[in-house]
Amino acid sequence: MTGMTHAITTRRAELAQRLSEHRSKIALLLVIGTIAAITAFKSEVFLSWANFENILVQCSIIGILAMGTTLLMVSGGIDLSVGSGVSLAGVLLATLMADGWSPLIAVIAAIMTASAVGGATGFLAAKSSHHPFVLTLGVLTLLQGVTLLVSISPVTDIPESFISIIDWRPLGLPLVVFVFGVVVVVTHLTLTYTALGRWLYAIGSSESAARLSGIRIDAVKVVVYAISGVFVGIGGVLMTAQLASAQPEMGRGLELAAIAAVAVGGTPLAGGRGDVLGTLLGVLLLALIGNSLNLLSITSSWQFVLQGLVIVIAVLAQRKT
Repeated sequence: MTGMTHAITTRRAELAQRLSEHRSKIALLLVIGTIAAITAFKSEVFLSWANFENILVQCSIIGILAMGTTLLMVSGGIDLSVGSGVSLAGVLLATLMADGWSPLIAVIAAIMTASAVGGATGFLAAKSSHHPFVLTLGVLTLLQGVTLLVSISPVTDIPESFISIIDWRPLGLPLVVFVFGVVVVVTHLTLTYTALGRWLYAIGSSESAARLSGIRIDAVKVVVYAISGVFVGIGGVLMTAQLASAQPEMGRGLELAAIAAVAVGGTPLAGGRGDVLGTLLGVLLLALIGNSLNLLSITSSWQFVLQGLVIVIAVLAQRKT
């Protein structure tokens, strides 16, 4: 009898621990469900498949960037130049195609450029004694200037063959959603099953301890920033296809949205923990807020206010948990 009581107590303790670990995600699911229920009650359009697909598309670009930001923040890093990187990749891509380059070669060049910029940023972050927040703020401004040097005005002379790829639906999903899914899987596998993922968690938990354990901190930072740069390049390519043009400021604000999604999803700025599921929930929450406010015909000014309030409350709740 005593053994049975002990077993029940142990199971209860394990269940309580699991609930505690996932408390933030449960809270996010409750918030998402509440917003969805209110919007469905107020708008008949919300529950339509077309609107669900629209929400998925809204999630995709931010989600792709948020996956790279998750890798960075797990390791204690951050990159404020993500939005400017999207602009640079998009404008470079459009300019090359307007100059007669093959769309495939132009896409590869744009993604490689974004990855190289990310790797260079990671190198600077590894060698700097300051927090990457300040460093990447400078990179943000630098990339904005480089983008304007490439083209000061929107580039619209884009081949129809490139624009049409956005209508491709692999597995019945819009291309941008399919690519987002692939990026999510790659990010999850990286964090969960690779040495790089273990190193990122170790560095985020304690960089000095990770260094003493033999982890090559500088090399890991260069690699993870370069991977984030690949995601930035992909985002720039997809956004250019969606807009059928490239504008020097089309990525403005995307870095803040990506960071907000990751933070809301439970990954702290200090690093050491976080996962893809939390980021997915954060991305979905932000997309759902925007979609719901649009369906309810709330003015853009109030949209910014309400979005900001939800983000602040969610982040405070994460800190409390």
